[in-house]
Amino acid sequence: MAKSEQQRQKKLARKKAKDRQKKQQLVREKQRFASLAGKMSAAAAGKVLKSMVGNADQGLATVMIARQAPEGQVAVGVFLVDIFCLGVKNAVGVYYSPGQFNEMSSSLIEKHSLEDVSPGRARGLVEASVEYARASGLSPHPDYRKVQLIWGDIEPESVEGVYEFGHEGKPFYMVGPYDDAATQGMVLSKLESTLGVGNFDFMIGGFAGSDADFEGFSALEHFDDEPDMDGDEDAGGIVDGAVVTHRINSAD
Repeated sequence: MAKSEQQRQKKLARKKAKDRQKKQQLVREKQRFASLAGKMSAAAAGKVLKSMVGNADQGLATVMIARQAPEGQVAVGVFLVDIFCLGVKNAVGVYYSPGQFNEMSSSLIEKHSLEDVSPGRARGLVEASVEYARASGLSPHPDYRKVQLIWGDIEPESVEGVYEFGHEGKPFYMVGPYDDAATQGMVLSKLESTLGVGNFDFMIGGFAGSDADFEGFSALEHFDDEPDMDGDEDAGGIVDGAVVTHRINSAD
């Protein structure tokens, strides 16, 4: 084979190898982008479009962060934060078109009285709630580690003195209507083994709605998981951890 033909064959082989690598890279990128973690990571360097927090006076706050995402889309991370006990009770990450985002955010802002805060304040609240819950042996929602990637390099601000974690000095678990016996037992067991009997409180029937509505943003406009701190005795009341453990066991 002539030298020029050998060179041509080598050049062609190198080109094929490069093309193959590019295709493999595109496949990897497509697979990564298809995952929740991949989508949130892809938007982590995008411009912050909204950073908002709802009123947390009754122990629950909705936190929303929205960033510019690839291909003109908007990436949104929403965290349901229980500052009394559980930390991040739910976490959802979604991509929207700009029009869809405007419609969704308007509904969410009105429904949950969201107000603008700095991105650092929003992240600080979410992460402080996670740390508070972990001190009681409780982990955040399983999707939290994926959705939280949207924060990127936003520096969390201290929220000490801004939000009160726990209620009257100790964790306060408000049982939601969709917290089944297994969930209640798990939370109680963690609280009791980590903190000891008498070092936490809890309320049965404390939530007026369901965090199940957090499964998708299409349901967020109907989302209502506000705690009822003024419920009557039949709806449940604040009781000591030891008493509640007995009540749950006797109900099983």
